[in-house]
Amino acid sequence: MKGLSTSKQMLVNLIAAILSFSINIGISFFLTPFLVRKLGTEAYGFIGLANNFVQYATIITAALNSMSGRFIAVAYKRGDKDKASRLFSSVLVADLILAGILLVVASVFTLYLDVFLNIPENLILSVKVTFGLTFLTFVISIITAIFTTAAFVKNKLYLNSIRDIISNTLKVTLVVSLFTFCNAKLYFLATATLASGIFLLVANITVKRKILPDVKMSFRLFTPKLVYTLIAAGVWNSLGQLCNALNNGLDLLICNLTLGATMMGLLSIAKTVPNCIDLLISTIANIFTPHFTTLYATGDKERLVEENEFSSKVMSLIMTAPLAGFIAFGNKFYTLWQPTKTPEEIRIIQIISVLACVSYLFTCHSRTISSLFIVYNKLRPSVLVSFVNGILNVTIVLLLVIFVFKGNNEMSAFVIAGVSSVLISLKAIIFVPIYSAHIQGIKWTTYYPSILRGWLCFGVLIALFAFINSCTTATDWLSFLSLCVVCGAGGYVISIPLIFNTKELSKLSAMVKSKINK
Repeated sequence: MKGLSTSKQMLVNLIAAILSFSINIGISFFLTPFLVRKLGTEAYGFIGLANNFVQYATIITAALNSMSGRFIAVAYKRGDKDKASRLFSSVLVADLILAGILLVVASVFTLYLDVFLNIPENLILSVKVTFGLTFLTFVISIITAIFTTAAFVKNKLYLNSIRDIISNTLKVTLVVSLFTFCNAKLYFLATATLASGIFLLVANITVKRKILPDVKMSFRLFTPKLVYTLIAAGVWNSLGQLCNALNNGLDLLICNLTLGATMMGLLSIAKTVPNCIDLLISTIANIFTPHFTTLYATGDKERLVEENEFSSKVMSLIMTAPLAGFIAFGNKFYTLWQPTKTPEEIRIIQIISVLACVSYLFTCHSRTISSLFIVYNKLRPSVLVSFVNGILNVTIVLLLVIFVFKGNNEMSAFVIAGVSSVLISLKAIIFVPIYSAHIQGIKWTTYYPSILRGWLCFGVLIALFAFINSCTTATDWLSFLSLCVVCGAGGYVISIPLIFNTKELSKLSAMVKSKINK
């Protein structure tokens, strides 16, 4: 990969990220119904809840790790390798200390887990083991985090994608083997995830040593002042993680405590695909951040604006057709994907998943734009808006679930999924484009034309796909996948002229041709 231009490097990163995501969602596609069938709906819900508790724990770790890549990259790009080495080493030492503390706290919490959660008597031990293994995997990931910055600094994120592909393949192989040759246990997935987490740690250390050897790691380079600097900058990202928990991460917990384990299981199933979509949006958006950081570090702010507008349209092109298709053909998909569920359960799952996806219709167009908050180290206003949203979300949800829809589990589940989507959408529509323009010192409407093109494209596609859905049937996977391929291809053909102008089409074509002719 030596000597690649920036455009080629970003295209390689993008292709690798999409490939990694495709394999990841493929694994989820086959694994979720497999686990539901083997474990049951109630037990499956606790897997998602355990992962949500890890999200709560990242509130603490984000203060240190979220900005380390940005600071190390800026120092490295400006030629200050000594500072980059001291930053790297300082974060590594601090992460080791933090990992030790969290391991103790997580162990005590897991021991008394049944005091805090509504767990069926027959599942208490299995749930505790699942949570314990999940927390241990998280502790390992804390140490792993700093080594992933090497690919960020070198703008070689495709290496992270390759690593993820291998780790996911390892995980699914272990899961299938355990369930095939042993009596089914709830903690088998957590066990396989732990093994893949250990692999990721070793792989990331190896990659760092290979591509970033000139950034040293040594306990002697530990500099408390730099740790303080990173925490001072990252505390807003940490609060951002708290906001994510308030906006989305508490849904399964609230459901467990108010509606019970069965409805929590349905909610967990319903959020599987939306969570994959959110992962794809984040993965693709992160591809552009190293390039934006380089442009900022070198002072090329005019090009940064241009590249940011273009990235927003690339996000729209990639995501609009899948989102419209999933919403339009959701009932057909869930009927085939969850054959053990009743038509009524399928209806509930589909509605919850559509409500969860509402925010993505707006955030997918603005996710790369919001990355400027990190690039410019201007996180405070964004986090404060998200915090207000989070408080409103929890307050509104609890009031509606406890006082308005008390006893109506179905409507309560819809409220839990839908309120946060509306609030997140409002932030993506109003705040993100305007504040991003503000910190760059450009006109406040600069990013709206790109975003409006994406919305127009979605409106056209959802209307078309809904009409096609009403006129077609799909009773097996072959007919359903054929329908998806035809509609997806047509959707992308329609999307390209709706999203890009003539100049951008030429740029996109040149990027593709440069890779083909490499």
